[in-house]
Amino acid sequence: MPMARPGSVLRAVNYANLDAEKILQGFGKFGAYQMFVYAMANIGLFLFVCETMIISLISESPDFECIDDAFVNSTTALNVCEYTSPLTKTTTQCSKFRYPNGKQQFLTSDFDLVCEKASYAEHSTMVFMVGSMMVTPLITWLADLYGRRKTYLASIWVTVAANIGCTFAPTYVTFLIFRFFAGVGTAGVGSIGFVIILETVAPSFRAHTSYVSTFVWVFGYTMTGVVHMLADGWRRQFFILIVPFVLTVSYYWLLPESLHWLVTKKKHQQVHSYIEKSSKFNKKHLDLETCRSNSSNDVKTNANAETANHLGSHAAINVEKVKQRHIIDIFRSGPILFQVFTHCYINIVMNFTYWALSLYSVDLHENKMVGYFLSGFVELPAGLAIFLLYYFGRRTVTSMALMSQAIAMFVACFFPGKNVTGMSLFLLAKVFNSVAWIAEPLLVGEMSPTSMRNMIYGVIGFVGETGSAVAPYFNQLKVIDERAPAIVVATLSLVASVFALCSPETKDVAMPEDIDDFNPGPVYRFLFGGKANASSPAKFSKKAKEDTANEATVTLLSKDSDKKDPKTEV
Repeated sequence: MPMARPGSVLRAVNYANLDAEKILQGFGKFGAYQMFVYAMANIGLFLFVCETMIISLISESPDFECIDDAFVNSTTALNVCEYTSPLTKTTTQCSKFRYPNGKQQFLTSDFDLVCEKASYAEHSTMVFMVGSMMVTPLITWLADLYGRRKTYLASIWVTVAANIGCTFAPTYVTFLIFRFFAGVGTAGVGSIGFVIILETVAPSFRAHTSYVSTFVWVFGYTMTGVVHMLADGWRRQFFILIVPFVLTVSYYWLLPESLHWLVTKKKHQQVHSYIEKSSKFNKKHLDLETCRSNSSNDVKTNANAETANHLGSHAAINVEKVKQRHIIDIFRSGPILFQVFTHCYINIVMNFTYWALSLYSVDLHENKMVGYFLSGFVELPAGLAIFLLYYFGRRTVTSMALMSQAIAMFVACFFPGKNVTGMSLFLLAKVFNSVAWIAEPLLVGEMSPTSMRNMIYGVIGFVGETGSAVAPYFNQLKVIDERAPAIVVATLSLVASVFALCSPETKDVAMPEDIDDFNPGPVYRFLFGGKANASSPAKFSKKAKEDTANEATVTLLSKDSDKKDPKTEV
């Protein structure tokens, strides 16, 4: 039997049974290293909004003229798209066009998406959303299996490369293919990026992430509009917005793996590296004894660790077997399946409403840029929902936001067409939708077990993206009735607000590590029985007090690091 390397047993014992939440909190609410990683993840969010919203601006129906020889020489024309041949007296569709503002000004003019092909422009958003929808379950499952870092890097690089390909696409079919792969990459940028954000910052800062993300999103939304106004031609606009993100290649050296994932997977050496680098960056050292889990298994784990001291590194590293969770586990757990189902529906409604209101914001006002910028700016007040989260919790805010969205859209039914009242109601609905987007992802992330968080996000994201995929065709409902779009959104939102109340409240509740810690929510317990699991508010309240005391201890110890036990110092 080979002898253990010097220090290997010590390392295994030191990094066993650590609590990632306590470590992050120990580095402080605004730990410099954590804020650095947090900023990198938000840059991915900036890319997401730029590549998405530019489409609504470059897909505008252009001014065009028919230049068919027969039409030019004729004196009778029905409209711009068709004309009556002077020889045969039959109606003929125009096949050649001239664009007064330049052929490459818009995506639609560059690829002749006018007349009977006008609706083809909506396919660019649809294939993007379908690409994202198809890959989300796979990429998030891979993120749980192989780590957040590898899958996020692959996703953001695919997104950048595909969008650069869109810039130089020679045909519309080629453009759609690149847009599909841009959606494939964006699936990871969005879902894994949010998980990285959630698992990077300290618990005391986590509620702030929603507001910061809203600000980043609106800033990207606004910059996209500014670039559209200043740069000439859709290809140049696309290139200006995307090429800076080539610098994300530096993430290979800068972006660390998620500490939560490393702790859950018992990657002790990498946990050591993360804490060491974070300590150096933050200029703060931790006493790891204050960062251990308070679970009921602590005594048993510590006893096993003590035994491992006498057995060597192999036994120490295998003190506790890591549970490998797979997507099938979602369907084996009734409580988790119930919550996944309700949140799939909620995300379908939120996605459909957001993208429908955003992509068609250019139709809210006679000046398309007025409607576009107003649609972006109204998301900023929604960021104030962070204060609601502190007092009312994630579940309540999500439900009330969806209910308010339903009311605004219902009232909008009485003001069809382009008018100030109708525009104001649509914008108000988007405010409430943005509030829901602040609370709902936080609710899902905090209620999901760490061992399955990305998989749950993946399934919910996959199903939820169906709302995004059909959103480009939102205005087609007006064929039925002018008020049909508003009625549909109002009805769907009302049901979603009720579904949100089925969730467990996660305010002041520790995030569960595995299925056994999962809280099924009040409705599931009422219908099927069961009890609230380990993450009850009362238990976390006590735990929070202990964490506060530990944080104070860490602060005092960091001032006198020379007196620490070298076995627990990083």
